[in-house]
Amino acid sequence: MTDSLTQAQLEQAADWADRLDTLSPDERGELGRWLRASPDHRAALARMVRLLGDPALFEVVEQARREAIPPLPAMTEPRPARRWPAWTARPVRRRVAVGIAAALAAAVATPLIWRAAALEEAATVRLYASAIGQQRQVALPDGSDMTLDAASRVTIAFSDEARDLTLRSGAARFEVRHDSDRPFAVSTPEGRMVALGTNFSVDRGAGHSELRVFRGRVRLTVPGQPSVIVTAGHWAEAGAGPVIVHDFDVGGYQGWQDRWLSGDRIRLGDAIARLGRYSDRPIRLADPALADETFNGRFRLDRPVESLTLIGELFDMPLDRRGHVLCLGLKRRD
Repeated sequence: MTDSLTQAQLEQAADWADRLDTLSPDERGELGRWLRASPDHRAALARMVRLLGDPALFEVVEQARREAIPPLPAMTEPRPARRWPAWTARPVRRRVAVGIAAALAAAVATPLIWRAAALEEAATVRLYASAIGQQRQVALPDGSDMTLDAASRVTIAFSDEARDLTLRSGAARFEVRHDSDRPFAVSTPEGRMVALGTNFSVDRGAGHSELRVFRGRVRLTVPGQPSVIVTAGHWAEAGAGPVIVHDFDVGGYQGWQDRWLSGDRIRLGDAIARLGRYSDRPIRLADPALADETFNGRFRLDRPVESLTLIGELFDMPLDRRGHVLCLGLKRRD
């Protein structure tokens, strides 16, 4: 019945999904009446809840069942031990819900998009997110394991033919369960990484993505360039320029998984972004033109103020801690 859903129904479902965990008794009754008014309403809400993949929504749907709201299709999302705070989950969920509603509504009018939506319907699509300052361990439906860095988001679309993941923001590391019949691929705006039986991480920066292979091999494909096979002990950057592969010591490497910012020629802009995942205050550069400046070193991600102060000293740039923003100031003049 999902092929008959209208844009209005999908948008209503997106709104209910956004508010589902905060409904008052009167609003819950209103939701029940809306669900009973049409099977399409129930299908729209069930689809939206499934696509969003927020554990809080699944819990409320279960509660709604117990309160005699018309049953929704069974949910298969495993519930983690703790829920994400509403203040972090809601903005993400709202934007995703509205986007999904618009995309699914557009699919009705465009045959090509409709076919893509039909493929999505056959897949299990979920969104996983982590809070600022907190990494998250996720057991994926195929038996693979995923570690999200703080303030990171990944959507997955698993079907019988493929395992497609999209790193929306932040960073993630994957321990991939081998399945030759279903390729495991991670995409960012800069490229697509297909696992060839492996353990690897992907980190999104400003206009580029970093692939780091800890075991096995990964095929990296960047638009307009030939594919590159990156093997264990190597990392590569996907961006506007040609792909260049570097080596690193797998045994001695300490990165964001260990809550370290370390390496040679670290971009200042990337350091700001990575430290921002662990800061309860936004971090800014007073002079954005300095974002491509590089430095070497090793700094704690989970101590953003301390690390920013040390990085600022390297560039003779004071850290302004006043107000609600941490600002790495302009270079001091002699």
